[in-house]
Amino acid sequence: MKAWIGVIFLSVATLACAQDKPAAGVTEVIVAYSAGGGVDLMARAFARQAARMSGQNWVVTNRDGAAGIIGFAALARAAPNGQTLAFSPASPITHAPLLFKIMPYRNEQVEPVCQVFENIFTIAVRADSPIQTLQDLTARARAAPGKLVYGHAGNGSVPHLGVAAVAKALRVQFNPVAFKGDSAVLAQLLGGHLDFAAPAIASIAGKGLRVLALLSDKRHPLLPEAPSLADLGYPAVTPGLNGLFAPAATPPATLARIQGLCQKVVASDGFRQAALGLNQVPAYLDAAQFKARILRTYQANAELLPHLDLERH
Repeated sequence: MKAWIGVIFLSVATLACAQDKPAAGVTEVIVAYSAGGGVDLMARAFARQAARMSGQNWVVTNRDGAAGIIGFAALARAAPNGQTLAFSPASPITHAPLLFKIMPYRNEQVEPVCQVFENIFTIAVRADSPIQTLQDLTARARAAPGKLVYGHAGNGSVPHLGVAAVAKALRVQFNPVAFKGDSAVLAQLLGGHLDFAAPAIASIAGKGLRVLALLSDKRHPLLPEAPSLADLGYPAVTPGLNGLFAPAATPPATLARIQGLCQKVVASDGFRQAALGLNQVPAYLDAAQFKARILRTYQANAELLPHLDLERH
């Protein structure tokens, strides 16, 4: 484990030594996750539309690894001039500081600019599953504590903590199994090795799954028939909050300019159509709203994690 932490800091140091000041008229968008993934594809759709609307070049750079930590470390060290941003879930500041003992940045070094979309996760079963509803799932869990096995996209991930929050509120026990992403989770679910799973809406199109509930406080336009937790009278949990982030100390006028552009991009037909093609729906929040939501999520995670007996890395 110490060697793995050392790799993180070696990678961060390498980034710090690299030229990280974009050329004039170029905005670098750091994506803290791998190329070709859902976050990366949304970031590239956003950058294309932002470039059209601003008349400047927006260049996406993947700096993935360590649950988003490497990308956010690069952001925290970038010049606060509006030329380097990150497009990312908020999890490197809402989840990672609670899961890792050593962090190469502080949350105060990152400034949320705007929310772009919410990544909504589900509680889903195979179409032939005997589990018909969330109430049915809850009843089975109470009858056999810890026996129902479910898959999620990694320890401490948004879907893991989402299902854990539901289980805690309902006083039931599930048996969670961590995988590296939704693809691995769905392979095991469809193969009959899991009782249920917590994949993202964007991952389940065409899979023929039965969605018992959305881990959200409202229904989703891409799955209008699927009830939200709130619809069912269960406590809602926070979805994946995805947006733009800047280095702290970026001038307020620069942040306001980027936020204004973000609002226009999210409202544009071009970006909305691109997002729908990726099974996502834009959901804009300004900086104040985004920061408040991030803080609430961090506080909820800090309260929940001690109940999960997860080892901090």
